[in-house]
Amino acid sequence: MTDVTLNGTALSAAVPSATVLGVTRQLVGARRTQFVEVPGRAGSWVFPEEAGDRTLTVDIDIGAASFASRRAAVVSLANWADVVAAPVQLIVDDQPDRYHEVVLASAPDVTEWLITGAVVLEYRAGPFALAVSTSSNSVTATTGSGSGTYSATLDTGLTAEPVVVVTARGGTMTSLTFTLNNASLSWTGLVNANGSITISTISSTITTGANSDVNLTGALTVGNLDMAGVSGAFGFIVNGSNAWVATYTGTATTVELVTTWRRRYR
Repeated sequence: MTDVTLNGTALSAAVPSATVLGVTRQLVGARRTQFVEVPGRAGSWVFPEEAGDRTLTVDIDIGAASFASRRAAVVSLANWADVVAAPVQLIVDDQPDRYHEVVLASAPDVTEWLITGAVVLEYRAGPFALAVSTSSNSVTATTGSGSGTYSATLDTGLTAEPVVVVTARGGTMTSLTFTLNNASLSWTGLVNANGSITISTISSTITTGANSDVNLTGALTVGNLDMAGVSGAFGFIVNGSNAWVATYTGTATTVELVTTWRRRYR
């Protein structure tokens, strides 16, 4: 790797005298599985848990032409590294198709010698990197029902969190049952012709209207929540074939379901 981009700005542009010496990515997220020892029982009760956050560090060297330019470069580095609107995207240029959502995890010391400097920036990141580009699939249910399969490419053992925009065409929709890979979710309410609801596995919510979370971060408008008539489980995208079933009531002749997700990487 030769460069790192944080919140849309490359280090090489923000601090031209800085060089990335190395990047360390923790292999997996923190282990959060709990072990409870029980008196009189051999071993422990094990409570499996999803992976926690991991650490990503960037080793940086600064080479300047003078004391003043070295100090100015350090200040520019601080401005680049310390982003208030966290978490932000960090892209390492040896994998430009994915980003890490990061927060600066510590206040590092910068070692400065004459016209050189050195610092290791430590970022706290989610357990998985995310694809820069989203993937999507569009299907329809007609006269009350529809089903089928579609393919997704993910890392082995990982899933993706979909956002599904459901739009009624030709009439109203008064209920929906949507099943994705055996996870079934039911909703009751009212969607007028050409209106929509949005099902988000990221935030575990159903909201009225088209998806406003265009970056797929789990953002939502609280006033748009439509959870009173919701029951069941939110589905996940899996690697390979994904099976879906949708049934609805109302006068709509067709219901469109557009699913969007980001691939997750180790």
